[in-house]
Amino acid sequence: MPFRLAALILAIFCVGTAELSPSGMLDDLSTDLSVSLASAGLLVTAYALTMVVGGPLVTALTTRVPRKLLLVGLLTAFVLGNVVCALASGFGMLMAGRVLTAVVHGTFMAVCVVTAGDMAGEGKGGAAVAATQLGINLATVLGVPMGSFLAQHYDWRAPFALVAALAAVAIVLILAWVPGTPAPTVTAAHEARVFRRPAVWGTVGATVLCSGGMFTLITYMVPLLTGVGHLSRHWVPAVLLAYGMGSIVGNLLGGRYADRGVDRAVGRISWILVAACLLCWLLAPHAAGGALALVLFSLATFALIPGLQTKVLAEAADAPTLSLTANMSAFGLGAALGSWIGGLLTDSGLGTRAVPLGAAALTASGALLVLALRRAARRAPAVLPANDRPLAVRTAEK
Repeated sequence: MPFRLAALILAIFCVGTAELSPSGMLDDLSTDLSVSLASAGLLVTAYALTMVVGGPLVTALTTRVPRKLLLVGLLTAFVLGNVVCALASGFGMLMAGRVLTAVVHGTFMAVCVVTAGDMAGEGKGGAAVAATQLGINLATVLGVPMGSFLAQHYDWRAPFALVAALAAVAIVLILAWVPGTPAPTVTAAHEARVFRRPAVWGTVGATVLCSGGMFTLITYMVPLLTGVGHLSRHWVPAVLLAYGMGSIVGNLLGGRYADRGVDRAVGRISWILVAACLLCWLLAPHAAGGALALVLFSLATFALIPGLQTKVLAEAADAPTLSLTANMSAFGLGAALGSWIGGLLTDSGLGTRAVPLGAAALTASGALLVLALRRAARRAPAVLPANDRPLAVRTAEK
């Protein structure tokens, strides 16, 4: 079991690093490709928008494909996309490589989570699923600082080449260690029925807004540190490493808090994230204070993510793959929205200093939606029609 999980964790690390690493080297991309900082930020926006459309579409088209075969196929496409990025001679070719990798992102992540739960067996799925999320944390702790370091000392293409090589290793490990399973019998139409539930749509909407707040700041956190806080670029990898450590702690705390009551956890942590964004705005002109505020922002961000994922699974337990993919798309849509708003603020007269305020406004909107969902749930009838209740609830009732 540890080896099987290790293969999935390595693959998720590669996918997470490819998604996040441009945020740590926007200055290098902007300078080398002769585009504005906001244009370089579109590499994050385009990736996120492609996830939004590509994730549910790929999931619907591959519903009957055996999971092991699907994992290998999706990861192979991911490797090809990163090879294109590593060989890119201009902004257009780099964008094409990013789009190719983003198409498979949402489905791949969802299938990894479901596969980990199935491998662990009954009663241990939660721990296995939590372990796979370590890949995202490692991407934040190691992948983003690694990308920033390689971009500064070698070339911005080097991180993409390294990710492609590691992902190829992950393919070999998945073939060797992850057991094959029969093709799923559930249809895409069956899984799509869960989206008739207002609570599912509401949770996905809250994910869009909260992740929008996250990525407004994440996309432009390095320019905020160096341009507003005047932090030396040599210290950026160290700050990103501390940011990544905060993500691990936040993920652990958020997961435990969500187990005690997911609605309460999501509601409270979303407001804590609003406060963290405001603190980033307040301390941005000070190098050390701004760096500390970003670490606190990381804690709040990654404490909220497990709660949002747990909540959508609770509302759509009978369609785990599609509901998780939809929530991944929601994160992607939020990332696109956030990076776009951050770019608008950066190019406006307000400048990069205003980015944390935009992040706080989006996150507050998500927190208000979470509050509205919680109040609506309290007013809802105690017993819902059988077909509208999650499968886990109906099973428990039987």
